[in-house]
Amino acid sequence: MCSPELSDFETTIWQTYPQDEVLVIGITANNQNQIDNFVEENGITYPILFDPGGGGGVQGGETYDLYYLPNDGSPYPRDFIIDESGIIQYANNEIDTEWMLIILNELLGNQEIELTVPYSENWNMIGLPLSVENPDAQFLFPESVENTLFTFTEGGYSQESILNSGIGYWLRFQSDGTSTISGQSLDELSIELTHGWNMISGISQTVNVSSINDPDQLIIDGTVYGFNDGYELTETVEPGQGYWIRSSGNGTITLTSSIH
Repeated sequence: MCSPELSDFETTIWQTYPQDEVLVIGITANNQNQIDNFVEENGITYPILFDPGGGGGVQGGETYDLYYLPNDGSPYPRDFIIDESGIIQYANNEIDTEWMLIILNELLGNQEIELTVPYSENWNMIGLPLSVENPDAQFLFPESVENTLFTFTEGGYSQESILNSGIGYWLRFQSDGTSTISGQSLDELSIELTHGWNMISGISQTVNVSSINDPDQLIIDGTVYGFNDGYELTETVEPGQGYWIRSSGNGTITLTSSIH
């Protein structure tokens, strides 16, 4: 289907990667006139091919029917990443270019990607979602208030100047905004927990709390909290955010990307 959302692929993927490394192709059952109008209106330069044999829209045509993958969330997955061996590495029923960038960079050899981390005025719980060359807090979050980076260790807060992956931090800002962080994707991360409360952060993708590898059953149910103008019980660990988690003892948990 020719959707305005497909213009995201033009700027985020097609114009970002060398075309001898990443080929973007759109396939639709809409007729050629509809395709031509869509391309002109949205400034699309990558090829969009007509898939005959369908009525247009989400029903698809002959090619779509060959590769249709049922999905509980939607009757049609519409986005695919296929590697050079012809193996499907990604299939989704929602346009999610951030995830697609992570997978593309992994397939291309861990090239740098960018993640945008939102923050609110005053105190925020944040983390480092990528492997970066310069982990200095003022470099990563230039709008933050100097000397306000704190983490929690051994029962008390300690002031820090740099961020380490897997650790959660408090950081203060004077206004709402976002920071864009560049680095290599973190697809797996082991985090050391101590008995009691710990401040942690995650990897480059969203991880469900229920999918965290916790072989010693350290995580106490119902004790993973994020912060958004107040503490909130959460079911996911989001990139760039910090969290409180309560452990029944000392040990290690592991967060892993769903694409592994």
